[in-house]
Amino acid sequence: MPGESFALVNNHDPKHLRREFELAHPSAFTWDYVDSGPELWRVRIGRPAN
Repeated sequence: MPGESFALVNNHDPKHLRREFELAHPSAFTWDYVDSGPELWRVRIGRPAN
């Protein structure tokens, strides 16, 4: 639903996953780094509110 999001937590930068999201769903999501390493990356991925 628009405005909803989830947090992805990983031990490396998930930049390749972001590229996949962009190819599959261009402009259909937000991608905000909450933590960016060096040991933990946390990204909030969401659907833009209309």
